[in-house]
Amino acid sequence: MKVKSRFLNNFLNNPDHQYQGFVMLILFMALLMRISGLGFSYSNDELSALIRVRFDSFSDLVSGGFYVDGHPGGIQVFLYYWVKLFGMGEWAVRFPFALAGVGAVYFAIRVFGQWFGKTSGLLTGVFMAFLEFPLVYSQIARPYGAGLLFAMMMTHYWTRLLFDEKPRASLAVAYALSAAACMYTHYFCFLLALIAGITGLFYLTRKSAPYYLGAGLGAALLFSPHIYITLNHLGIGGVGLWLAKPENNWLLKHILYIFNDSVLLVSFAIAVLLTSLFYSYRKASFSRYHLFAVLFFFLPFLIGFFYSRMVNPVLQHSVLIFSFPFLVAFLFSFTANLPSRPAAVLILVILVAGPAHTIGVNHYYRKQHFGEFKKTAILIDQWNRQYGENNITRAISVNNPWYINFYSAQTPGGITSFAQYENRGGLQLDTLARILDTASTPYFMYAWTKMVPAETEDLIRARFPYIIEKVDFEGLSAATLYAREGSSKQMSTADTTLRIDLTASEFDMSSTEFSPGYSGPVPSGRIAGKASLVASVEVYADTIPAGALLVFDFKNEQGETLLWQGSRMELFCKPGHWSKVRLTVSPGEEILSSSQLKVYLWNPRKASFVARNLRVSSE
Repeated sequence: MKVKSRFLNNFLNNPDHQYQGFVMLILFMALLMRISGLGFSYSNDELSALIRVRFDSFSDLVSGGFYVDGHPGGIQVFLYYWVKLFGMGEWAVRFPFALAGVGAVYFAIRVFGQWFGKTSGLLTGVFMAFLEFPLVYSQIARPYGAGLLFAMMMTHYWTRLLFDEKPRASLAVAYALSAAACMYTHYFCFLLALIAGITGLFYLTRKSAPYYLGAGLGAALLFSPHIYITLNHLGIGGVGLWLAKPENNWLLKHILYIFNDSVLLVSFAIAVLLTSLFYSYRKASFSRYHLFAVLFFFLPFLIGFFYSRMVNPVLQHSVLIFSFPFLVAFLFSFTANLPSRPAAVLILVILVAGPAHTIGVNHYYRKQHFGEFKKTAILIDQWNRQYGENNITRAISVNNPWYINFYSAQTPGGITSFAQYENRGGLQLDTLARILDTASTPYFMYAWTKMVPAETEDLIRARFPYIIEKVDFEGLSAATLYAREGSSKQMSTADTTLRIDLTASEFDMSSTEFSPGYSGPVPSGRIAGKASLVASVEVYADTIPAGALLVFDFKNEQGETLLWQGSRMELFCKPGHWSKVRLTVSPGEEILSSSQLKVYLWNPRKASFVARNLRVSSE
């Protein structure tokens, strides 16, 4: 006990031992959290990178691997050689990125310890170690974890080159290499290096100028072979093809996202800021390092925000990972004057409470962070073996067939076939409808690893109404096995609490634009607020009834439309047969409780068909 007591007293009373001990504890925690659970399914972006390393030559890698991509080629070149040595297993591929995440924590402690004092550096480091934002992006083989390391390295050597008493050639070389690494890793990391480089010009001295300018020239020369590739990237639409423009409150949401989407953590960080200001209100001053922290966090955001609003949407949480440490460090920048023992206790508390929040409260290791390919492939293989591969017609929506085949090849049944691999709507919905109409199997399997049109479920359920099994991976991907025949319990994913039989008798729509239907209040007392409403009708036509729709129309008391949705009958109708048409809507509790509902068939072209059994139910 005396030995332990002496060790504890030495730890608490010796600032150097205390500091080194905290650094080791923080880095150990960061390492442990980053190497835990690395074997989860590759994300879509990781599979996109891995499919683009399967080349026989470096020139092919350039032309097919990253010239056509929207990212600099540094990470792609690394992966090209890394997988040749260690294969494509998740743990092996991701391990160096996890180590890079730990390295980023180390350099952050160094940088912000120099800027604002050792306590600030340690607090910033411990938050970077446990927050989900840097953790998840250090566990995937993409540019973000590595870029975070290079950004912190660049800032460290940038600071020393500018503000050490004796600038040295070794510091200039280190700064040039780390800046070039930023440039080769991600364009927002490049942007941060550029902002830092320009800022440094205002702080040059006679001693530092030759080293600093030489380092900048060296970084530019190192990147020069990539310039023609970058020029091509500027002409690529990239994520702007699918990413929405940021809203005015995007930054507030991003700050909340940084802190585990937790108001408690944000409040805690602000409380530390206010407490440290209270302790140092006489000594506190806004230094050049505070200015750097503000510039390096806000300028990448502002440039990304206005570029996204005015040119092409590029702003998403991941691209600001390189600059987020500067916000965290700013919040802890006045802690240098906190008494040493309370500061030590504060760091120890966060070392315990921080990981507990990420793991125990936010359930980080049980959460689905990206679309699921591995478990989807395993599930499909299980269904194939249980029900017979030849008894199931399969379709999937995936960016590239190789993404699902990569994991299917690892299952006992091996790679399986799919009748469709992509569903973005339009003609691909028509193709899915024809696949369903011509399927002769008793089962139909549909999986998606990227969002599909809402009509997809209705198209399938109209032909295969029974759900045998559905597995949803937290809304990021899903797989469902349907059947033509089954029990009433398999008719829907929820109990039917509402059923309105509008008309059972047949009615001819050949010369009619609007059918008989339902018009009146939504019987909300019999359905849950989050329930979906399903309209269905049986249709017989000799030819496809082009333009005809099954319609839900919700209006307020003033007759204004709150929600209007129609289902194209031509996607459901098989000429010469009675076909079931479905339409599912999820209007939400507010609309359900305050609107008038109309359900009817709209036949603007007055196509020739007969309808019967128009119904509405809830699921």
